[in-house]
Amino acid sequence: MLNFTPADIRLGVSVASREEAIRAVAALLVERQSIEPAYVDSMLRREQTANTYLGNGVAIPHGQPQDAALIRETRIAMLQVPAGVAWKGEEKARLIFGIAAKSDEHISLLVRLTSLTADAALADRLATTTDAAEIVAAILADPDADASVVADDYDGARIRVPFTNPRGFHLRPATQLAEATATMDGNITLVVNGREADARSALSIVKLGITTGSTIEVRSDSAYADDHLRQIRRHLELINAEPQEASTGDDADIVWQPASAGGDTVAGTMAAPGIAVGPIFHWSLGVGKTAARQRGDEAAERSALKVAVENAADTLRALADDTGMNKVQRNLFNAHVALITDVEILDEALAKIGKGSDALAAWESVVADRVTKLEALDDSHLAQRAVDLKDAGARVSRVLLGVDQNPLATVSAPVVLVADDLEPSEAAQLTAAKVAGICLRKGTPNAHSAIVARSLGIPMVVAMGDALTAAKSGDKSILDASGGRLLLNPSAADIESACQALKALDERRQRAWHARFNPALLTDGHRVEVVANIARVAGAADALNAGAEGVGLVRTEFLFLDRDHAPSEQEQYECYKAMVEALQGLPMVLRTIDIGGDKPVDYLGLNADDLSFLGLRGVRLGLARPDIIRTQLRAAFRAAAHGPIKLLLPMISTPNDFRRIRQIAEEVRTELNAPRIDLGVMIEVPSAIVMAPELARVADFFSVGTNDLTQYTLAVDRTHPLLAKRADSLHPAVLRLIEAAVKAAHAEGKWVGVCGGVAADPLGAQILAGLGVDELSMPPALVPAIKEKLRACSLADLENLAARALAQEDAIGVRLLPPVA
Repeated sequence: MLNFTPADIRLGVSVASREEAIRAVAALLVERQSIEPAYVDSMLRREQTANTYLGNGVAIPHGQPQDAALIRETRIAMLQVPAGVAWKGEEKARLIFGIAAKSDEHISLLVRLTSLTADAALADRLATTTDAAEIVAAILADPDADASVVADDYDGARIRVPFTNPRGFHLRPATQLAEATATMDGNITLVVNGREADARSALSIVKLGITTGSTIEVRSDSAYADDHLRQIRRHLELINAEPQEASTGDDADIVWQPASAGGDTVAGTMAAPGIAVGPIFHWSLGVGKTAARQRGDEAAERSALKVAVENAADTLRALADDTGMNKVQRNLFNAHVALITDVEILDEALAKIGKGSDALAAWESVVADRVTKLEALDDSHLAQRAVDLKDAGARVSRVLLGVDQNPLATVSAPVVLVADDLEPSEAAQLTAAKVAGICLRKGTPNAHSAIVARSLGIPMVVAMGDALTAAKSGDKSILDASGGRLLLNPSAADIESACQALKALDERRQRAWHARFNPALLTDGHRVEVVANIARVAGAADALNAGAEGVGLVRTEFLFLDRDHAPSEQEQYECYKAMVEALQGLPMVLRTIDIGGDKPVDYLGLNADDLSFLGLRGVRLGLARPDIIRTQLRAAFRAAAHGPIKLLLPMISTPNDFRRIRQIAEEVRTELNAPRIDLGVMIEVPSAIVMAPELARVADFFSVGTNDLTQYTLAVDRTHPLLAKRADSLHPAVLRLIEAAVKAAHAEGKWVGVCGGVAADPLGAQILAGLGVDELSMPPALVPAIKEKLRACSLADLENLAARALAQEDAIGVRLLPPVA
């Protein structure tokens, strides 16, 4: 039992805040010569990432495990605050136990304190007594005196698992276990030393007093007991294997945990990571279905439409020319200018005015007709051009109606923007100076608005559903995008801790940025190449400036979109040449055209089936239209004379697919008398994994596209908002396929890269490196942070993390694994 005497207690204390209470109880521990003064900072940091409130007015602030060296002597101290101090939401702490324990000595205390949370009368009496000895007696009383003891004659299914974690079975692992058993049927209990607890109750588990060396017996009377017990064993082994406190040193992830994650929380799916603090602001920029305007004479209507189009185009041009806009934003604005100034659309609308329509009706009729034709492609989420045309067309409609084009004009401080959905240009005109975070009722992590948010560094959560209606304009809020949740009307303490987390995150980003040109060299000397994904010529310079060691994926589709004919060989050559020259000798992987799925092109004459995710995507289009692929290959081989270019061939499902496209590439190379360049296979189809040993013999390298590999493996449309959470590339099924691809490639001496979204996920990057992936490719802005994250790890630790990820049963289990550093 921890040292605890009346001298360790201060009665009748009054404090104004949780921080003041922690500082006061820490001062008492210092006075009792238990801790170094610096330990108070560890206690405050611990409070930012976890909840130390047990219930019934009992709180147990304590420090972080890595600061145990600051503890001189294991001890507890207590403040009695009769009036209470706000601790968790509306809950007030009245009995505040400061704990200084080097290992699991505090577990026995937790057992007794959890009894207080179940005995309101006892907790109230101790919070008001004037006798410190009464508190000592209550805390040091035999915890087994009122314990329920069970006999060993249980005849149901059971397993026994030794508990070996030196940190003890405290509240956090107890909560994890309770959550893991919540969806299981039947009665599930834990028995330790003859005492039994409900496995679905974290407090009941803590009351068992499980310490290092305890044997945990798990009992189940379910018809599916074998399956349940197997899963619980795996979870207990996970708790045994790792300390339940992740390191929060300089290299740790910034993970914010509110003290009050209760009923005012709205959940969704992360589209862009981060934390935001600010008032709710409802975004409204749409044109109502009943919107109309008074028609003038024909000349006036024709003039009004022309002026509206030019006005909207001028606004878009001004936004594109704004030095505060990034390249993603400028590209989108320029594309929309081209759409609304299309001569054919304007002429059709003017013709309708000549037949009696007003300018608004004529314009919207023509735009709607064009959009309908694009939507007739029958893709579940339409072609991007249909979305862009509808978006750009609405801008002209708003000018005709006199609707404010910038609802944020009056916003003076950053807000958390709430909307049903965001059109691409709406998202693109947002700035981090005015928008701290974004919450959408609809949307998906793959939408263009999400891409814009990530490029701006604005945290974003999508697919939040009707529950988002609870967010009222002006309400205080915290958007924990990394945790996929919005907290409404949070406590002052939560706001303060979220701001501290934001400060820590900014400091870490600055540190990573200053070290961005250093390689991602692991602590044992193993190197992981970190490169960038780009889709524009200017992206090459961005990649270089961000510290990328090359370009792992050039999406060449940008050359084929937003136009009425395919780009010429010379145009493509000039583009690829400019990119590779901008990289100043660093390698560039250029992916051949991957039209289809969510990237349609009108002038190719493809129908809905052709454009589907299972249609003429990638090399299938090249084989069906050799004129398109030959032109691109000629441009690529010519550009390779100016720098190291490798070609990546998408949608390869069998070795014969690769051989056919390789033959065309060789014919083109021979025609040009060009040097040979490496040809790689994009691994994104399950059959390519099955045939990976054969593909590795004929290809020069593999590049795994995890976004498509995930949707094809899990049969999930990655653009569907209701399925967004299912399309998780950290699912063990996807990871096991990647592992198989890596083994097959390495067996033939070939390297493997990953260019999907999971490569930019800190946990994902560590797992992929542990699987043996040689190169990780991601948006340029994310390169510094991922390199910084990897530098803190050893290959052995990453391999262990990857092995544990492969052993999980779902993506949830993988994401519960603590990162290496």
